[in-house]
Amino acid sequence: MGHGNPGAIDAERAGGFMVSSIAWLDTSADEQRRVRELIALFTQPESRDELGIGQVRQVLSDTLFPGTTVLLTRARYFLIVPWTYRYAATKERDPAKQRALRRATDRDLVTVLQKTDHLGVIGRVQGRAVKNLPSTIYWAGLQQYGILRNDTDPEQLTLSRSGRESGSDELAERARGSWHPTLPDAPIGFPHALPGGLDLAPREAQWLRERILASVPDTLLSHLVTADRAPAPAIDLPWHDPLCRTAPDQTQDVLRHAELFSFTMHGASLLYNVMVARRYEAAGHNRVVDAATRHEQRYRDWLEEADSDRRRLREWNLDRFWAHVTGLNARISWSTRTFVNDWISAVLDGSAQAALDDPRARQIVESRERRLKKSQSRLINDRLLASWSGDSGSGALNYRWPTVRAILADIHQGLSSPEPTADRDA
Repeated sequence: MGHGNPGAIDAERAGGFMVSSIAWLDTSADEQRRVRELIALFTQPESRDELGIGQVRQVLSDTLFPGTTVLLTRARYFLIVPWTYRYAATKERDPAKQRALRRATDRDLVTVLQKTDHLGVIGRVQGRAVKNLPSTIYWAGLQQYGILRNDTDPEQLTLSRSGRESGSDELAERARGSWHPTLPDAPIGFPHALPGGLDLAPREAQWLRERILASVPDTLLSHLVTADRAPAPAIDLPWHDPLCRTAPDQTQDVLRHAELFSFTMHGASLLYNVMVARRYEAAGHNRVVDAATRHEQRYRDWLEEADSDRRRLREWNLDRFWAHVTGLNARISWSTRTFVNDWISAVLDGSAQAALDDPRARQIVESRERRLKKSQSRLINDRLLASWSGDSGSGALNYRWPTVRAILADIHQGLSSPEPTADRDA
């Protein structure tokens, strides 16, 4: 494996499934961020994309919750990242030294936060050796919400060398220029101390809410950030949360598309797991116990739900669904659309109901997976079959809901907290 950055994944050119290897290329910071997010997705069973529908999922996720990714942990990092850049820019005039100080500050903050926080600290396990720094993880959201006003990548945002002779006041002012002018100041003692840890102070929470409302209005995220409380922590899918059901009609339309897409594709994923489990057991593997029985029962449970929800599935306007999705990503392939439409037709005409017994009914899923993965398909590759973990992306699509729920919880908690009495830096 050569040197460089992870940048290209051999899927249907943008967001399909994980295959056997990642190409190592010199890529932009945005591309590297997308690859890191994709890798993170594959650590989550509900998000693994065995059937190549990741591009559709991403469009719906970005429509409902723009500025988010599965890599985000806590809301206060939306302020901590610009604070570290400001700090480095006011301490060092040379761009290279600024970058080095900013990276060192990021790593120092891991130690600072470990003393007060455990939940959501980036680098909690690796400590100062953490590779994915908050600046990389939060960069797209910082740009999306207008917190960062420069269209650049994390390593290029420094003062120019022409500012080398500027006084400290001018440097401080220029350091602020890349960021939204109303960004709250860092607490006294930052970065050597961070009062409150990862909990937002009330004015920080209010400011972040205002940035979301101004930059991504008329989204489910903006609706939820103005609610009188945070989403319920125990609800795993957004359409099950009562707060989401009170969103405006246009947002409800997108949420309905997301729910029905998640539900129908969940059935296809469950059936795929049945097929792999049966082949696994037929090959004599026994490390995973009763896999076929377990996945068959899950598929039967899904069929019962599909039968009870048939009216809504028949009323789903797929033309409007595809108009929305392809209007935001025209690169979604015709083969992806064909697979989705064929599977939904199978659900509606009863073919999916016969799939456990009729091999012809399984052909839609089998053909899709083998077309995408080719020799890496578990339905034909004995080596990969033997290493199967017992579950391949069999959870329902949740569109980053656990991450979004955590960010919203931070904001709402901050809004309801008393303002700290300690003075802040001017």
